[in-house]
Amino acid sequence: MRGAARKSERGVALVTVLMIVAAMSAVAVTLSSTVLSMTSRARAVDAASQADWLALSSEEFGRVLIEEMFTATEGKLFAGMPGLGQPVRFEIDGGLITLTGSDGGNCFNVNRLAAPSAVADASGGNSTTPTTAEDYESLLDLAGLDDGNLTGLVASLVDWVDADQSPGMSGAENAFYASPGLQYRTPGIPMIDISELRAVRYYTPDIVEALSPLVCALPGGDEVPLNINTLSQAEAPLLSLAFSGALTVETARDLIFQRPIGGWPDVASFLAEPAVREISPELRRNDMLSVQSAYIEIEAAIDFMGTRRLVDIMYRLDGPQRAKTVWRERKG
Repeated sequence: MRGAARKSERGVALVTVLMIVAAMSAVAVTLSSTVLSMTSRARAVDAASQADWLALSSEEFGRVLIEEMFTATEGKLFAGMPGLGQPVRFEIDGGLITLTGSDGGNCFNVNRLAAPSAVADASGGNSTTPTTAEDYESLLDLAGLDDGNLTGLVASLVDWVDADQSPGMSGAENAFYASPGLQYRTPGIPMIDISELRAVRYYTPDIVEALSPLVCALPGGDEVPLNINTLSQAEAPLLSLAFSGALTVETARDLIFQRPIGGWPDVASFLAEPAVREISPELRRNDMLSVQSAYIEIEAAIDFMGTRRLVDIMYRLDGPQRAKTVWRERKG
């Protein structure tokens, strides 16, 4: 009997020990999982923080790239060159920064419509020089947006950026936007971002999408010349506008497609093209053409330790001086 009791006691002790070991193992596994989870989270937070800093530093990377392109071409940038259309990659410890540039000045600056002289004076004036509003209306027509309401599209945009509260013909000021379902006001100042178009009367998503390659919101109301060597085929209506529509959009698109490798050396060489040479001089607006760029937009993609950041940066080029940042916007 005593032997049986001892065996029973040893069995109970063994079961107890096994239960304690199992419990400790479960605790160890839980602790290990918690530590691993916290470590992974700490690494992810650190990677995200580093990616944010790299996103900020991409502005300087973009500036260096622009200055290298500017120096290599003496300021005469052209489509397809490294950095302009072709991505340029910078390897960094643990990741990669990819920069892709585009000409930010090949567009119609809608902020020009904020100037008092943007709309023709009813009392008269120089009828041979189109106003900014007339130019914009012509661009809408060349872009194929003649839906019977060009006047409304122009007037409502002028009313959006001008400082007064007097609506133009078929335009819209605060009285319209205060209606039920809208409840906002016109800013009365130049646009900060072209995405504001979505809030303007008559600018449906389809119209905004069709205009996206052609319009922009640059600081100030100055007219920026088009760089004929960086124009894309989608921007052909802008080139047509520079010839008062006498150069058809289709012909302008063909000229861009057949552009010499490296671009035209100067505007005179472009004007010597057969399709351009036959256009009457009075229809040419040579001041709208250039072989240099005034603005460059850089899209920066930062990939670091599994974390991705996207940043858009706009620079203004002031001759041989440093490229100046106009704005920076994080996209993701």
